[in-house]
Amino acid sequence: MSQPIVSKELQNELESAMAPMKRRRFMTITAHAALVLGVGSLVSSCSKHPVTDVSPGKVLSASQVAFFTHFSRILLPTEGTAMAPLESVPVIANLDHLFSLMDAKVRSDLGTVVDLFEHAPLVSGWHFSRFSRLSPTEAVDYIDSWQSGHPIQQGIITVLKKLVYASYWREEVTWKPLEFDGPVSVKWGLPSLGEAPLPAREKV
Repeated sequence: MSQPIVSKELQNELESAMAPMKRRRFMTITAHAALVLGVGSLVSSCSKHPVTDVSPGKVLSASQVAFFTHFSRILLPTEGTAMAPLESVPVIANLDHLFSLMDAKVRSDLGTVVDLFEHAPLVSGWHFSRFSRLSPTEAVDYIDSWQSGHPIQQGIITVLKKLVYASYWREEVTWKPLEFDGPVSVKWGLPSLGEAPLPAREKV
């Protein structure tokens, strides 16, 4: 059984993480993405293993499915650990469903973010390879370079991580290795207060 992702709360977190990319900065990053994607299309057309071999989701494109599949394996190296195997958790299906619940504008912005991160290695010295084709070691180094890079890069990698982690850890099968038996709000039957304001301090 999986726990529903509170899409509005997560969407608010994603929008906050993308705040550095708003307005002019996002227009600049979109222009950079167009340039990178142009190079990416040229290189991909010469590849022996086109991304179109991957089936698209209901909302996610085939290239986005390929990206998140590789990105999830890098973020969640479950093999040889007590963690629930990545193959047993519907991460991609959960991501696809999560994207379908988002506002069209947010979904479009995230698509630009994914495309930029996926194709940036083609022009940034990472062996002329899109991210989904980097080796695990190269992929980790690439992610680390974004985490310590420009604030826009840090915002992008934060957003992508939130999406994958939310889609993995929502599944109850992933909780047992952590000895986590579920949210106390569910166990104790506590009603959700949403974004209720904090109690006001009484005057003395």
